[in-house]
Amino acid sequence: MSKSLSFAFASMVLLLMQVGSSSADTPAAGKAAGTGNYDPPGGRLPVDGAYASEVPREAIRNQDQTALAADKDEQSIPVAEEIDFVRDNSFRRTFEERLKTVAKVDYHGTRYVGCEQYPLEVHTARPNELSLLLKTGASSKFEGSKSNQGIKVRGTPQGLGVEQQRALLATFDFDTPIIELEKNPHTFKPLGMEKLPGMLTWKLQVDRAGGYSQVVYVDSHYGDVVKLSIISAQGAHILDVAPHDYRAVDGIRVPFAIDYRSQEGTVLANDRFDRIEVKRTRS
Repeated sequence: MSKSLSFAFASMVLLLMQVGSSSADTPAAGKAAGTGNYDPPGGRLPVDGAYASEVPREAIRNQDQTALAADKDEQSIPVAEEIDFVRDNSFRRTFEERLKTVAKVDYHGTRYVGCEQYPLEVHTARPNELSLLLKTGASSKFEGSKSNQGIKVRGTPQGLGVEQQRALLATFDFDTPIIELEKNPHTFKPLGMEKLPGMLTWKLQVDRAGGYSQVVYVDSHYGDVVKLSIISAQGAHILDVAPHDYRAVDGIRVPFAIDYRSQEGTVLANDRFDRIEVKRTRS
């Protein structure tokens, strides 16, 4: 099955399910700002994820009669040539080429935990370095870093446990899945497609340092990473991370908001950035 036919089939199924969805699919009005809800560009409405169970897995096959990429999650749709779709996103091409020339990205903002708020700085650099400074009081702070010397944490993070914060540091990757796939098309395991609130995503799995793995959800239109599920080496769910409010800054796409949730969907913390600085490599 060609890429265009495979994608067209999945899109047609989604359209039919959207037409038949009930009024319960419509998001509630009057959501307060800062509650961690994702407001995607274009005002796309979420659809009940139960639609995926209507897609018979045995009905979608490759030309060689082998099953298509999918995981065991009932919300996933099997698709063909998923890696090619992710890597060949034309909307992202210019952003990805400019990201390759970036050496550092610095984020300045605030972490919100319930009614509390804490000044936050995040500094990222190639190849996969990250340092985080969270001011938790007048004279107290949490510091975390990832470098070629390993993971280091000092203090107590707010909103997240130390294990969750260590997992975030360990699994950080400076480049996007598209650039990673250009380097090595076997980096990610394709898991099909899944409908998240307001968007259809490509679902990928990747092994990270420290025995961690991630399930990565990539917006099928914009190519943005909109969700990361971090899994421990023992297979335990550690944290869901939802970057959103993507904007163009100095030629690259960066999230101005990140929400952290438990496996049950409880919001643990929200990071909001008011300033992001991009620093390029010297030519």
